[in-house]
Amino acid sequence: MLEIIRYNEDEYTFPCLLVMGCFDSIHIGHAELLKKAKLQAKINGLDLGVMMFVNGKGGRQVYTFEERQKLLEQFNVKFILAIDYTEEFKKTTASEFLENLENKLNIKAYMSGRDFRFGEGAKGKASTLKAYAEDEENGVWYMQVKDLTYVGEKVSTTQIKNDIEDGNLVKAGAFLGRNYSVTGFVIEGANRGKKVVGFPTANMKFPVEKVEVKKGVYKVLCHVGEEEFIGIANYGPRPTFNEQINVLEVYIDGFIGTLYGRSVTVEFVEFIRGTQKFESVEELKEQLKLDLKQAKLKV
Repeated sequence: MLEIIRYNEDEYTFPCLLVMGCFDSIHIGHAELLKKAKLQAKINGLDLGVMMFVNGKGGRQVYTFEERQKLLEQFNVKFILAIDYTEEFKKTTASEFLENLENKLNIKAYMSGRDFRFGEGAKGKASTLKAYAEDEENGVWYMQVKDLTYVGEKVSTTQIKNDIEDGNLVKAGAFLGRNYSVTGFVIEGANRGKKVVGFPTANMKFPVEKVEVKKGVYKVLCHVGEEEFIGIANYGPRPTFNEQINVLEVYIDGFIGTLYGRSVTVEFVEFIRGTQKFESVEELKEQLKLDLKQAKLKV
């Protein structure tokens, strides 16, 4: 289990390598950086720590803090430097930030991506860390890792968020190195899925802290316990029934049993179509059959 070290509060006394960055998505570029950091930490006998903003820099996140913790475990990270992105923190200068780190952590090395920025007004950058490390009085070294590109495009959390919101889930998944997903508990719905439409569905509230997917129907993979199922999901209003509240409604193909109160993880694989209003329930039912067929064809 990773140890959580609160910025400017907790101490970490064992010699460590600290990876600097926001890490609010843990995409394939972050993975490359963390693999290199893991190797360097092992070679130099250092514990590996990762800087991370607890709730991102505001707005919805690709992954919650808890989800990011789990993703970091594969890189042998020993601790997370947890930072709250407050107004007070934003006023901290680059030099003050480094001083605060040195006062609480036994840092021997820093690593970051080339575009890492820190300190008030984002004035601190990779060259700042390089100059800091070259000052022998500070007793640390610094390694910079180049930005990763995918099909000629720089991999970034901002682009991933834009793609999720635009329904480009295939591209977002490629940048993340995994399908974008949300986890939640199944809640009581209108009880019309099986009785009226013929497609029993699980209703979930879309997590308020997570980046919203585009309104529409998706091919999804659903994880219930240890089992994985193909399915289709609709996120948004249900205009056929004159309901405007946004709901995540999932049909899990092949699942038998009760889902109420159970935790389900939904991976968004691919956008199928936008939200539509159908003239009849029968028309909706026929379209859902086509949606499911399309989802199964793309396994």
